[in-house]
Amino acid sequence: MPQRPDATATDIQDVVRTSYRTRRPRVLLVTGGPGCGRTTLLDLLARRTDAAGGHVLRAAARPHAGPWQVLRELTRGRAEFARSLALAEDRAWHPETAAAAFRADLDTLARSGPVLLCVDDVRRADPQSLAQLRALARRMPAGPVVLVATAAGHDTRWEDLFTLPVLRRPYVECARLALLTTADVERILREERHVDGPDVPRAAARLHRLSGGNPGLLRALLAENAAFQHPSCDGPFARAVGDCLHDSGPEAVAVARALAVLGDRPLNASLLEAMVDGAAPAALAGLAALRGSGLLDGLGRREPAVRAAALAGHDLRSRTRQWWRAAHALRAVRATPSEVAAPLLALMADDPGERPRDRDLELMSCVAQDLFEQAHGLREGGDGARGITLHQAARRLAQCAGAAAAREPRTLREPKALRGQGSGMPGIAHARAVELAG
Repeated sequence: MPQRPDATATDIQDVVRTSYRTRRPRVLLVTGGPGCGRTTLLDLLARRTDAAGGHVLRAAARPHAGPWQVLRELTRGRAEFARSLALAEDRAWHPETAAAAFRADLDTLARSGPVLLCVDDVRRADPQSLAQLRALARRMPAGPVVLVATAAGHDTRWEDLFTLPVLRRPYVECARLALLTTADVERILREERHVDGPDVPRAAARLHRLSGGNPGLLRALLAENAAFQHPSCDGPFARAVGDCLHDSGPEAVAVARALAVLGDRPLNASLLEAMVDGAAPAALAGLAALRGSGLLDGLGRREPAVRAAALAGHDLRSRTRQWWRAAHALRAVRATPSEVAAPLLALMADDPGERPRDRDLELMSCVAQDLFEQAHGLREGGDGARGITLHQAARRLAQCAGAAAAREPRTLREPKALRGQGSGMPGIAHARAVELAG
């Protein structure tokens, strides 16, 4: 079975065009992350087939649809398929008989022009239609009939259609849609958006960095006019990122939230495993899904809008659990006290209103003590400003742990600038907590 790990829309058009020209069948599975252009590709193939005088049979699989939804939508009341559809839906007939009738109808239709069957998001197709399509893929008509099925790259439920006997057929090919390159983005700016001038290469590089090469995210950035400014944390781009994350699966969402919570800490496998339910397998699956949709770039570079989208919709209880997990995981990998303190300070800004567990209180007290010592060392070394910042954070953590008097070392005195201002520290947002960790 031929495979194209990184195929462009042009590559796939060439495969379909060759099938039409040589009058030989073809079966294509096209995978890609959300927003990477699978549906747009089917639109393009359908237009080209129409222009070539061919026939387009198209269906979009929907979750929880009734039996034969995909097959009915493909045939869409066409008289040529009335008999084969009736046979398929009649349980009195053997499935192979119905499959042979459907194949014969396609063969007849192909005599008057090439036939393109498009099934979008095949993983959601109803079992009855899947069985019919699987029988077709195992034994395609001899003429120019092309079956193109799309599926999300992170999901393997397409295997219900592309079983091993199907994959062994010489006319079956799998292709993964490639993400856009910086050159692609520059071409889009010049040819489609009619942007010109010496700043276009810089704008293209920036847009590519923010979108990760995902066409859907790029469109959202262009809608927000983000070529030379940061996208908003609640604008079209952030909403597109949220939709993309949701469509990438629960593992991708969990990894994205873990990366957002970890702030500027470099990606670490053991750290990520501790932050994600399901440990290594879930973390690897989530990373693969994020990478396939281009989202890993934005999360890896800690883009504020991407991080905000990753944490959006996270209820308070779940966020609280994530902050604690991050602090414990960072402590376990011997992160610096300020790095461990960052999620704790963000947790306090959320104000969950729940009493922490004993192990959490112990962690908070230990981190406060470590911060006091780090602050003292910074002040002794001449970095008084950062020492004061860490000292404030340490006092806040110690107070929340109920251990300020017992934990604060006698060798460290409160700077004069802080005396008389009360013992509390204003609530600190996650962005400020990450800045502290830096």
